[in-house]
Amino acid sequence: MEAQFTSKTVRQYIDAVSDQYYPMTGPVIALMAAHAAALAEACMQLSLDHQVDKLDWQDVTARIGQMAHLKDTLVEWSNQDISTGRIDDTLAAVNGYHLALCDYSTEIARLSTQAAQLLHDFRSLTYQEVAGDLEIAVYLLASTARAALRLLADNVAAETTSDSVQKYQAVMVDLTRQLAQLSSGQSS
Repeated sequence: MEAQFTSKTVRQYIDAVSDQYYPMTGPVIALMAAHAAALAEACMQLSLDHQVDKLDWQDVTARIGQMAHLKDTLVEWSNQDISTGRIDDTLAAVNGYHLALCDYSTEIARLSTQAAQLLHDFRSLTYQEVAGDLEIAVYLLASTARAALRLLADNVAAETTSDSVQKYQAVMVDLTRQLAQLSSGQSS
């Protein structure tokens, strides 16, 4: 049975995390990223609502839809309790349990980075009243991506297959580069 942590209240979720006999690092990072993506979505929607006469409605609603999809996907990843072996059976069967841990943290990092980039690219369209909140959302998304990369590094350190190690190290380098570009204000 798949865990549905996100169907709990915030208090129940927090209690579930602290009551486990293992760290729920991945699900916590994914849910933090989902929260940041929700904040980002709100900033984007408010920017459209307050500038509907200035912005390209189709373009902005498409971007909002992308952020909503990323948020929903991150919520679903936060329901994957991989620490106890309850991970998507397909993912585990194809890769084995330990590689599934690497894939899990890679996906959270990738989704968080993608959301941060989407929001970064939205900056010029932001309604001034929510510009500070949008910057906080970019920071939160980039931070969750970095946390997921740290989790990936920990998982890769325990991996023994050199092909796998090289694959994940390349992913870490690429995502770290993308995050550095966000920090420096560049687009990728």
